[in-house]
Amino acid sequence: MSRIVSSLPGRIRIRDRMLRNQARIEQLEATLIRIPDIISIKSNAKAGSIVLHFDGARTDMATLEAELEKIVDDTLASPLPLNKKRRSVNMQVNRYAKTSMLSSLAPSLALAATGQKPWHTVLGRVFVTYVGAHLTAHR
Repeated sequence: MSRIVSSLPGRIRIRDRMLRNQARIEQLEATLIRIPDIISIKSNAKAGSIVLHFDGARTDMATLEAELEKIVDDTLASPLPLNKKRRSVNMQVNRYAKTSMLSSLAPSLALAATGQKPWHTVLGRVFVTYVGAHLTAHR
C-alpha cells in the first residue's frame, strides 16, 4: 500500500494514521536519516506525516520511492520499542492523591451515614487534603 501522498523532485511526503504516534515517527525518522540521499526530515505527529527533502538532480525518484515504501512498511509492521521511562514525580503524586481521595471518601460517607460526626470530619479533611494535592499536581 502506497503511503507516499506527494512526490516532487527534491521532496516526498509520507502519510499514515500510524504515524500519529510520536514514538512511531521517531522510530521511522531514525531509520530514514540513514539514507544518504535524504537532506532533511520534517515530521508532524498530529497530521501523521513526514516530509523528506533530498537532492532531486542526483537521486532517481523511482528507486528512492521503492526504498521508502519498503522502509515505511517494515517500520510500521515492527512493534514499538518499550518505553521504560519512569513516570514524572507529578504523575506519581497525582496517582497517589487520586487513590487516596477515593480510599478516604467511602469511609467518610459511611461514618456520616452512621452519625459519627467527629470521624467523618477527620476523614473529610483527609479527603480535602488529597484533593488539594491532586489539583496542585494536575493543574
